[in-house]
Amino acid sequence: MTHDLKGKAVLITGASTGIGAAAARAFGRLGSRVAIHYNASRKAADEVAKDVRASGGEALLVGGDVTRGADIKRIVGETLAALGRIDVLVNNAGGLVKRTRIEDYDESFLKDVIALNVTQVALFMHEVIPIMRKQKSGSVINVSSIAARHGGGAGAIIYAGAKGFISTATHGWAKEVVGDGIRFTSATPRRSS
Repeated sequence: MTHDLKGKAVLITGASTGIGAAAARAFGRLGSRVAIHYNASRKAADEVAKDVRASGGEALLVGGDVTRGADIKRIVGETLAALGRIDVLVNNAGGLVKRTRIEDYDESFLKDVIALNVTQVALFMHEVIPIMRKQKSGSVINVSSIAARHGGGAGAIIYAGAKGFISTATHGWAKEVVGDGIRFTSATPRRSS
């Protein structure tokens, strides 16, 4: 049953386009209060917010670069200040960065992929889990990738490995907070990289 999501405070990273935007619209249809995170796509985020409101939900826009720890802290702080709590965290932000062959890896590329797909998720966990522990409830959905299961296509191996980290770490995070009333899901979209 999904009627229990009415009025719930939901923070979705990378919610201006793609999977994140679809999730924001779905939570909106269920009457949730949705914090729509965006980075460069403010106009698209505005459209998602309009759709959420039109379908009966509430929408809050929160901008910021998830590869910056200070921005993550601010995004969570603004969400908590506006919504009073965080019932659901959807760690959706992430991306391939670019396809790169093994011989073309450099330290900068590796850091960029890890920052966008691993570090920021761990930092959102660091900021949000204490809030959920105090509430004695919460739900976290970590978006992985089918690439995590098969190693990714040519030039996407580091991305696949990063998403594999998310899938594995989600199991560990779930074990750590099982006694705090917090549930975890690792969602794996069907599209391959």
